[in-house]
Parts: sequence; structure tokens; C-alpha cells
Amino acid sequence: MDNLEISVTKSNGSEKKLDEDYIYGKWGPYQIVQTAIVLFNIWPTGFQLLIGVFIGYKPEFQCAAPDLDSEIVTNSSVYVKYEKCHIEVFLNNTRDTNHQLLQRTACLHGFQYSLDKDSTIVTEMDLVCDHGNLPELVQTLVMAGQLVGAAFGSSLSDKVGRKTVLLGSHLLTLVFGIGVAFSPNYTTLGILKFILGVLQQGMVMSNAVMGLELFPQSTRFYMESLGLFFWTTGLVIMAPIAYLLRHYSWRYLQIALTCFSLFSLVQYWVQDESLRWLLANGKTEESERIIRKVAKWNKINYADLKKIVDRRMARDQKDTQQADTEENKEHGQVSSDMLVVEKYSILTVLRSKTIFIISLIMWFTWVTNTVTYFGLTLTSTSLAGDRFLNFFLSAVVEYIAAILEYIMLRCLGRRTITIVFHAICGVSLTSATLFKHFSDGDSNLETASVVATFVGKMAITGSFSTLFLYTPELYPTNLRNVGIGFSSSFSRIGAIVSPFAGTLAEEIPWAPGTIFSAMCFIVVVILLYLPETRGVELPQTLTEVKLWYTDHSGLHRRHKSETTKL
Repeated sequence: MDNLEISVTKSNGSEKKLDEDYIYGKWGPYQIVQTAIVLFNIWPTGFQLLIGVFIGYKPEFQCAAPDLDSEIVTNSSVYVKYEKCHIEVFLNNTRDTNHQLLQRTACLHGFQYSLDKDSTIVTEMDLVCDHGNLPELVQTLVMAGQLVGAAFGSSLSDKVGRKTVLLGSHLLTLVFGIGVAFSPNYTTLGILKFILGVLQQGMVMSNAVMGLELFPQSTRFYMESLGLFFWTTGLVIMAPIAYLLRHYSWRYLQIALTCFSLFSLVQYWVQDESLRWLLANGKTEESERIIRKVAKWNKINYADLKKIVDRRMARDQKDTQQADTEENKEHGQVSSDMLVVEKYSILTVLRSKTIFIISLIMWFTWVTNTVTYFGLTLTSTSLAGDRFLNFFLSAVVEYIAAILEYIMLRCLGRRTITIVFHAICGVSLTSATLFKHFSDGDSNLETASVVATFVGKMAITGSFSTLFLYTPELYPTNLRNVGIGFSSSFSRIGAIVSPFAGTLAEEIPWAPGTIFSAMCFIVVVILLYLPETRGVELPQTLTEVKLWYTDHSGLHRRHKSETTKL
């Protein structure tokens, strides 16, 4: 898949080279607008996923005192102690708990919170004590919805188009997000949150692939770096919005953050379907319309741009036919002057040995990333002080991961970066576990453990972002969303399992860090068997992937290199 160039004559008579590898001809106003839409779509996905940090916040609380005319209150011979989940009545008006306990009752008069009654779903619906796990269940329902959305939304995106799924999910998020703000009870809230989880992954998967397909392989990493930057910026602006609305009901914050999805109304008129998807699926009329639009916006002659597209697709056609010949297989064979259109589904992953091996490795890698990230969050030392400031600072530090990823993507391959990040995380977690185990009250070792954990968290953040770039590059066009979608689905399983790390740490303090670091080191080894995608054009067909994997995956690549030297 060597890059080719087409010479075009400018109005002044000079010649200019247009890279055929860039299917849109060149970088121009069209790409700027389409990229901006993809980037701004990141914010609503982050808001719906993490708004639970604020609306599900559990403040300090205790049993509410009964009315002033209550017999317990007016009886001066007893002392009443209001605990979090029960009321204790002692003989004599004293705090001495050695005195006789007369009665212990539930919080018959409700609860008293350090925040206003309608500040969060916890305070409004009294989700404490016997119902104390229900706020976490809301987040679990969002995760479960993400699992479903990643599996089915991504497959639907490959079949009906990226824009259709992205725009549909975005508009429905606006509807159901506002619906959450008017939830009359917990059951309705839970159902709507599950639906939002499904829609959130519909946006994430289709939006990530759509941004990826806007760029050629040589500059594709810019999109992922910008994506991480915008994701972090979205989290940063959440904190001040939540802070400004802290004295109002949680419903106002839900509405305010959901209103960012009003952007979808503009998106419908401005955003176009992925040209790569249209070409891969034989949507000739729609692709012609977009090619003319690109030529007009970027001030390129339509005939020159059409030549780029035709030669790009002809090259994919030739590569596919060569792969078919070498493997003695046919996939969607048509005449040589027609476009090859291949239709895949999740069954393709199970039937194709090559794709199945790639998928198994990526699924384990995604699970490792999710379990490790949330495991580090559970075991790391939280900042003391204001919760809004803490969230703001925790978001700001992710800029470090964004900067490191950008620098590394300029000079290293995606596979190499993923391996490096996991190696750093594995070493950091191992060090943090050892420092904590042998600290025995030593403040220096405890500080070293916190620093090592922080380094590990930064590394796994960078790895997560890189996976969104690396994973879809391993799959052909009509299987790309399925590939990243099912990887994301497996990551949600990791998210559901990760809370048990706290329970395990109570029994065996060194176990979580040991397990997470071991998983990171396993990823370092198994990723060596995948091909590098840097400098390689996105594969269009399954046979391209098979031939590419055979020539460039781990052991095959090293064997080929040694043979070449001989």
C-alpha cells in the first residue's frame, strides 16, 4: 500500500502534489468543520457518564430528630443519640455509653443531611443505610447500558452508517437526559440511566471511528490526541458548572449538562457521513455529493479529487484481489472495474481465525485497562478538601497523559506506545504495592507509594486513549465498529468487576496491586503478536487484514526480518 501522488495544475500554472493516501485531497475548511463536530461530540458523552459524581454524591448524614412534642425529646431522664442509621435512647441525660441502653430504633423521622434535601439523588430519595447501595447501582446500570450499546450500537453503525447512529444517539440522549431530570422515583431514574448508557456508547463508538476515518494514516494520531484533550477539557468544565449550581436541585445540573446535546440539531445539517464508509458500501450517489462538497470547500478541482478517490479505491480493489489470489478465497468478487463491497457481522469475528486472535488480545487489553484504572482510583489516596476542587484537579492532571501521548504518537507506533504505557503502569503498581507493604508507618515509603500509584494512573489513562486509535485500525472498514464496540463491551465487564478490588484489599492488602500489575505485564507480552498500524492505510477488507497480519504480526515479522538479513 505505497502512497501515490497526483499532480494538479493550479490557476497560476504551477503544479501541486495531492497525496492519494489522503482521500479528501488535502487538509482544508471541510476537514476543520467535520473534525470540530467530532470533537465537540465528546463532551456530551463525558457528561452523561460522569454526572453521577455530582448528582449521586453522598454527603454526611444522620437520623433526623423527632418533633419537639415527642415523648423522647421531652423526657429529661433519657439521652437520645442520633446515629447514621438508627436512634439510641440511654438512661439518664448523659453521653456516657456505659449507662443502660433503653431502646434502639430505625430513623423513624427520616434523615438529616449536610446538604439541602434536593441537592442530590441520595438526599432527595434517602438512598442511605438499607438503601445505601442504590446510588452505586445507578452507575452500574449506566455501565450495563454501555455494554449493550457498545455491542449493538457499533455493529449497527457498520451497517447503517456512522452518522445515522451518532446523530440518532445524540438526539435521544437529549430527550432521555432531560427525562432523567423529571424522574418521579428511583425505578424510573434507573431505567432512564440504563438507556442513556446504551446511547452514550452509541455516540462514543461511532464518533471515534468517524473521526478516525477523516484522516490519512500519516496524521491520524492527531485526531486521537485532540480527542483526549477535548475529553479532559469536558471534565474540567464540569466542575465549575456543578459548583455554580451547587445550591440548586440536582435536576438543574442534569438539565444543564444534557443541554450540550442541543448541538446535535446543528450536527444534522453540517456533518456528513464518513466518505470511507460510503465508498466501502457502494453508496455512489451520496459519495459523489460529498466529493463535490469537499472540492468546493477546499477549493480543489472536482476532477482531480475524483481521480484521487477512484485511484484510492482501485488500489484497495487491487490489494484485495491479490490477497484473494494468495489465499485462494473470494470475498464479494465482482468485475475488475467495480467496487468490492463486503458485508461482515460479529459472526465474522468468530469464523475468521485471524480476526478472532486479534479480538481476543484486544479484549483482554481493554479489560486490563478498565480494571486497572478503576482499581487505581479505589486504592489511591483521595484529596482532602472541597469535592468540586478535587474533581477539577483530578481532571486537570489528565492533560499530562494527553501531552505524553501526543509526543509519543509523533515518533512511535500505536502498538509500541500501548506496550510502553502498560509496562510503566505494571512497574508503578508493583513498586506502589512493595512500598505500601514495607512502609510500616514510614512516611517516605508511603509518599513513594502514592507517587508510584499516580504515575500508574497517568500511564493507564494514556493507554486508554491510544487503544481508541489502535483498536479500530486493526479491523476492516465494515467490521471496524464491531471491533472497537466489542472491545469496549468487555471493558465494561472490567468496570463492573473492579469495585471488588476494595473488598479484596481488606482481606489481602497486596493482592489488588499484584493482580493489576500482572495483567499489565501479560498485555505487554501478548501485544507483541499484533501488527503495528503506524504508517499503514486502514484496511478495507477482511482479506487485506489476513494478508497484513500474516506478514507483519509478531513472530512472522521477526522471522521475515531475520530471513532478510541472511
